[in-house]
Amino acid sequence: MKIFITLAVACLVASAWASHLELSEDQKAKAKLHFEECVKEENITEEEANKLRNKDFTNPSQKLKCFGTCFFEKVGTLKDSVIQEDVVLKTLGSIIGEEKTKKALDKCRDIKGEDRCDTGFQLYQCFEAAKAEMMEVKE
Repeated sequence: MKIFITLAVACLVASAWASHLELSEDQKAKAKLHFEECVKEENITEEEANKLRNKDFTNPSQKLKCFGTCFFEKVGTLKDSVIQEDVVLKTLGSIIGEEKTKKALDKCRDIKGEDRCDTGFQLYQCFEAAKAEMMEVKE
């Protein structure tokens, strides 16, 4: 089960942080499974879910926020509206490096939204913003 969670987290992280990384077929399949499960659980269309996947944060519906939170919960990076830093450090650290991961966590760890879904959505936005800042520093 731990390996499954780790691979699923790697899929989410890789898509959110390093879209140029190649994922294994197994990682892609697990991410797709979580994606499909959350689409059903949160009762949203795949088109709406793809909005989040494509990092389109404009005018999010409550269902869209809950979809993103569902995905984070399934991969183990979010539990009871609290980011699971050990999971993020282990998984994301191995992809982008521990220092960059710690910087992102420093920026995002204390985010609390109006409810479970808003918290997950705001965390996703925060990590995306941190990613963008780190990419700008490289250039």
